[in-house]
Amino acid sequence: MFESGGGLKKARNKYAVEVELDDGRVQILFIFVSPGTRVIDMLNDEREFIPFETSEGAIIIYRKSALKRLNPLFAAERLASRDPYDIIDVSHKASDQEVHEAYRKAVASVHPDHIQALGLPEEFIELATRRAMAINDAYDRIKRDRGLNNR
Repeated sequence: MFESGGGLKKARNKYAVEVELDDGRVQILFIFVSPGTRVIDMLNDEREFIPFETSEGAIIIYRKSALKRLNPLFAAERLASRDPYDIIDVSHKASDQEVHEAYRKAVASVHPDHIQALGLPEEFIELATRRAMAINDAYDRIKRDRGLNNR
């Protein structure tokens, strides 16, 4: 958690991803994502480059525009649980307001119009559309379970 210089190192989650570059190369790499952030959030942030780690530990930095497709591996396992709280990435103990805020954050990051405006390939738009539908369905189930039909 601390760097050798004594500074505080930010905590990161490590995810395996399949990366397809615009030149057709496909690689399995690791990406580091801050807690509470998803891989797609990194694709939508202001940075021009994204660092990846190889299985040997080497760091490779790619320009976002060179990424044709980025597929988080094992993400399907999380969605397969079909727990609506997992889908919008919020605790079962979260307040109604926290659930609503998590929903808005989750759906904003994958809104198909936003993804299309970034000029990303059609595969990203299709993935974003499916993800947005899953997020909307999860939020509807949570509201129904909590009796929040008026939101």
